[in-house]
Amino acid sequence: MSGIQVRALTKAYRHLGRAPVNVLHGVDLEVQPGEVVGLIGPNGAGKTTLMSCIVGFLRPDGGEVSIDGRASDDLGIRRRTGFVPERMNFDRRATGRAFLRYMAKLAEVPHAELDARVDALLERLGLANAQKRLLSQYSRGMLQRIGMAQALVREPEFLFLDEPTSGLDPHGVFLVRELIAEQKARGAAVLLNSHQLAEVEKVCDRVVFLHKGVIARAETLHDTTRMTIDVTLLAGSFDPATIAEATGLTPAENVLSATVASEAEIADLVARVIGTGAGVIDVRRRTADLESIFRGTA
Repeated sequence: MSGIQVRALTKAYRHLGRAPVNVLHGVDLEVQPGEVVGLIGPNGAGKTTLMSCIVGFLRPDGGEVSIDGRASDDLGIRRRTGFVPERMNFDRRATGRAFLRYMAKLAEVPHAELDARVDALLERLGLANAQKRLLSQYSRGMLQRIGMAQALVREPEFLFLDEPTSGLDPHGVFLVRELIAEQKARGAAVLLNSHQLAEVEKVCDRVVFLHKGVIARAETLHDTTRMTIDVTLLAGSFDPATIAEATGLTPAENVLSATVASEAEIADLVARVIGTGAGVIDVRRRTADLESIFRGTA
């Protein structure tokens, strides 16, 4: 898989007798296989428009979208793509099982595997006991779960999630977090649009901030090769000059910050700090503060 690539994407909405409303202004974006990228920004920033252009529901005015080197509306690509919109329009007269079975057939799941896969997803999403109920009887959270199930029924290589935790209780939020991690682990490229910044921090490798139709900022949240840690020292137990001599780093007040490449480097740094006689209260990996960045960007 070569992932999802967006280059110089533009989109405007046109209404008869009115000037065009420009929504996207030359957006560039990449999502690699086995990567989860979060898309955040204020209301009206163009996030849903961008996702709709990428999955092929809207035609962009300019630029290029490719998924595994092919157009997003290519039928072969669509068979490998899963999409969870914020709100799905279901045939509410169908039962949960009938709907998911129908979606599995559309996804061309082999007949010999179809029922087993449907059963597994209903169980995984906590809907096994509600599978014979009509969708019209489902709560908002249950509809979100069946929406997630239909996106996963084809075991997609490219997964697009538009506010997947909307309407879910804490258990449902935790479940979606687990499912995203599972898709990442099997190599899927995942693009997540969400206002839930705490969830974005937990599941995403990178995050992009869309503001007024442009990527205003991008942050790496979980770098697998380098990490920044904060070592909190017991006040009064250390001499800054001695710490600096032992580690090559100078504490800021009682916090020593370092960039390391492995857990072994963390252990070595802490051992050198303790060797000076300093007391260590906490060692914590630092991630981007999305709330502060969001406020500063939006």
